[in-house]
Amino acid sequence: MVKKFVAILILATLAQAGFAQKSIGPANNATSKLVHFFPNPASAFINFEFKQPVEQGSVIQFYSFLGRKMNSQPISGNRVTVNLTEFITGIYIFQVRDASGRLLESNKFQVAK
Repeated sequence: MVKKFVAILILATLAQAGFAQKSIGPANNATSKLVHFFPNPASAFINFEFKQPVEQGSVIQFYSFLGRKMNSQPISGNRVTVNLTEFITGIYIFQVRDASGRLLESNKFQVAK
């Protein structure tokens, strides 16, 4: 019971801090308006495919569920593959931002090792 309460508290805090999901389809669906990501859950790597061209200078950023920035990668082309060696088992949030820093997409994925 206490674990569920703590998890709900963390989710509420992240939502207020701007980590709320922006565009998410049905539950457990790894698709969205701009990005398709797979596999989910992931273990060694995860792929992000962009359904439409992303402007030059855009980045994809990764955060732990507690809000710690894990990684940031520039987006070049329509696919980014991320090595998950430094990620432990858990839930992570990604954000796609354009060159000016505007949030284009946000969603979550799971790492299971």
